[in-house]
Amino acid sequence: PKVTAAWTVVPAAHPRGASTRLRMAAGTGIRPPDAFEIAFTDNPGLAPERSVSVEAGIVQTLAGGAVQAEATIFHNRYDDLIISVGRLSGSSRYRTDNIANARARGTEFSLAWRPRADLAARSHYTWLDTAVLEVDGAAGQAAAPFAVGDRLLRRPTHQGGLDLAWTGRRFQAFAAATVRGATLDVEPNFGAFGGVFENRGYGILTVGGAWTVASRLTLQARVVNALGARYEDVLGYPALGRTAYAGLRVAAGR
Repeated sequence: PKVTAAWTVVPAAHPRGASTRLRMAAGTGIRPPDAFEIAFTDNPGLAPERSVSVEAGIVQTLAGGAVQAEATIFHNRYDDLIISVGRLSGSSRYRTDNIANARARGTEFSLAWRPRADLAARSHYTWLDTAVLEVDGAAGQAAAPFAVGDRLLRRPTHQGGLDLAWTGRRFQAFAAATVRGATLDVEPNFGAFGGVFENRGYGILTVGGAWTVASRLTLQARVVNALGARYEDVLGYPALGRTAYAGLRVAAGR
């Protein structure tokens, strides 16, 4: 189940062209054991993993809606995570069990600006604090190779970006810059059994545009990673370098 609520403190029809809206949400979720986890366990009572999440935010518009700022805080708790018991045999008599726990909390900010009908800009930033928590029945211990307090895998503490878009009668153009901080990851050949490592952060730039040649014919092109950054979203799997795409879109009549 999930519940959400919103309250418009200042309506959009305010004389100064500003509006304020508060919102809150809370919910729960589950992830049932997958086929691999069911096949390789001696635990007949293996249960779904569970999560509880809460968030609250504010949306503020200014200048008749030309500027919109948004801020959100959130907290997620993950319980009954399925792990291999291993050295934590004192916590369970099975090979795998629902005994691990973790959390993620943070803040998100965004600012959008549309100074004209054909021009738009948006920036966004997320600060994320994650942690591996101690397993049930083993104070101060976490599943190998983690220690209590370690970050969750592939969750950057800092990430953000800036998007720009211009739309004309026949031409459109856009640019998107993305920055992601360092993450914790596992050894690519042996997974968690090979230990955990730091995967460095990166920044990439994507640019592109479109040209409407005729009413139903549009040429499109974009360059991904325009600055040729070398990075790996997942440790051990290098991303493509500078890559160009071009295409033709034909709109069929109705």
